[in-house]
Amino acid sequence: MEEQTIWDSSFFEHFSPRVQQQMLSLAESRTFAPGETIFREGDPSLYLYLVKRGRIAIEMNLPGRGARTVLVVGPGELFSWSALVEPRVETASARALEESEALAIKGGTLTDACLSDPGFGLELYRTLCEVISARLVATRLHLLDELTWPVDVRPK
Repeated sequence: MEEQTIWDSSFFEHFSPRVQQQMLSLAESRTFAPGETIFREGDPSLYLYLVKRGRIAIEMNLPGRGARTVLVVGPGELFSWSALVEPRVETASARALEESEALAIKGGTLTDACLSDPGFGLELYRTLCEVISARLVATRLHLLDELTWPVDVRPK
C-alpha cells in the first residue's frame, strides 16, 4: 500500500486532504519482523501506528487464561491510540504476525499539532473516537466469545 493511497481503505479516509498530508509529514516508517513484539501492555505509549502492510496482533493478558489475541489489524488500520489519550500507557500488547510495515507518529507531536491547529485536532480526535468505539464493541464481543468456552475445549 503506497503512502499516497494509504488513506483509501483506512479509518483516516474521512480526513481532509490537508490533514492527511499533515499526518504523513509527521510519520516515519517502521518495519517489524514476524513475531516481533512492538510494545507490551503497561509500556508507555509513544506512537500512533497505521499499518501499511502485514498484520499485527493486539493481545491482552487475561487473568487465569494468559495472553489472548483480541484483535488483528491490517493495512489501513491503526493501533496504539493510547499515545493520544492520557495517561499514555499501552492497554494491550502488539506483535507482528508476519513481516509488517507501519507509519509511526509520535503521540506528543500529534498532540502539539492539535493544540496549534484546532481544525486538525477536531478531525483527528473525531476519527479517533470512531476507532475507539468500534474497537470496544469488537473487543467486547471477542472477549465474551472467548470467555464462554471452557479452557480445555476452546477452538484454536
